[in-house]
Amino acid sequence: MMLHVWNFSPGSPSMSTMRAPLVLLVDDDPQSLKLLSDALAGQPFALAVALDGEMVLRQVRREAPDLVLLDALMPDMDGFEVCRRLQADPATRDIPIIFMTSLSDTASRVRGLELGAVDYVTKPFVRAELAARVRAQVAVRAGARALAEKNAELERAAAELARARDSLEAEVVRRTDELMATNQRLAHLNRVAAMTELATSIAHELNQPLAAILSNAQAARRLLQRSPPDVSEALLALGDIVEDDRRAGTIIQRMRAMLKKGAPRADALDLNELAREVARLVGNDALLRGATLRLDLGPRLPRVRGDGIQLQQVLLNLVVNGLDAVADRPAGGRLVVVRTRSDGKDRVSLSVEDAGKGIAQEDLERIFEAFFTTKAEGLGVGLAISRSIVEAHGGRLWAENNPGEGATFRCTLPIAEEGGV
Repeated sequence: MMLHVWNFSPGSPSMSTMRAPLVLLVDDDPQSLKLLSDALAGQPFALAVALDGEMVLRQVRREAPDLVLLDALMPDMDGFEVCRRLQADPATRDIPIIFMTSLSDTASRVRGLELGAVDYVTKPFVRAELAARVRAQVAVRAGARALAEKNAELERAAAELARARDSLEAEVVRRTDELMATNQRLAHLNRVAAMTELATSIAHELNQPLAAILSNAQAARRLLQRSPPDVSEALLALGDIVEDDRRAGTIIQRMRAMLKKGAPRADALDLNELAREVARLVGNDALLRGATLRLDLGPRLPRVRGDGIQLQQVLLNLVVNGLDAVADRPAGGRLVVVRTRSDGKDRVSLSVEDAGKGIAQEDLERIFEAFFTTKAEGLGVGLAISRSIVEAHGGRLWAENNPGEGATFRCTLPIAEEGGV
């Protein structure tokens, strides 16, 4: 029969509100189990013990632990065989295993790791080191579970987006019939293109936090596989995963807001905060491109009146265009600068400057026309939509070439009236 030894650190949640992570200690020597339990006492996880391999397999079927601390040398079924069976079962192969043994030869270590163990501790062990290794693996397990839950949430959001897309496509079909009857095909094509551009932008934004989550998870695994494991850096990487999860959740909320019907909002907005949010959204993308995104934000900037989702979409389009423009520049020269300034008494200006090759003089105005594009892959509606949004907010959007190299997209927006809601 399994014996559970529940250990909680001070301030930990009670079992009535939260299940503590469970660590299964396996050793055929009761004295060794006592030493292990004492070494891990007071840690923020629960302990359970087993005396042989069969007990381990039975316990795991009843309640999957978050970590198995497994003795390699046991009668009847040794730890290596227990590990092999756990790894062979899809229901248990993700449970991390740390081998504990008096075997110190390289062949035994390699065998354990090849069977799927995540770490190897040699007896006699150092208590502090053992506790640190166990905490690190429990943290990785918790991070992996959180990542799996977030991935499931993102999949649900993607399914919701697909359903919304299907609904929108059905609406487009209905509108096509009406427009063909009234000879307004151009308006229909503009609607389809705008929806496609928004869907592409949303997918682009979601890829960034997902890529960051994967990168940080891989980094944490590498840090914990070091000897000794770099626990502090691994915990920092796990913290970054949590932040990227929150970013993904924010993007999902923005997706839902964009898909809802209704009149645009007219809130008093901090343009500097919108710029910071867009910088956070495209930060990983800029890093992967080898580009630098710099913010030069004016102090004490007056608020503007408008729809935050729409204005953020405008700025996102301009920044992504800037990153595309510097893609062919040599490393160190791929710079995009976002600036905000107070422009007189009743206006705020926003500009996105790139260090690319600039825009042909004859195209400076045409790039804002629907379906006109200078890119090999592009619909040519992003800038047209952006100008429409800015003008709907009472502002102006235009482009100009820099005196040296590159181009700058500038827009001005009216400030919010004092005392307005």
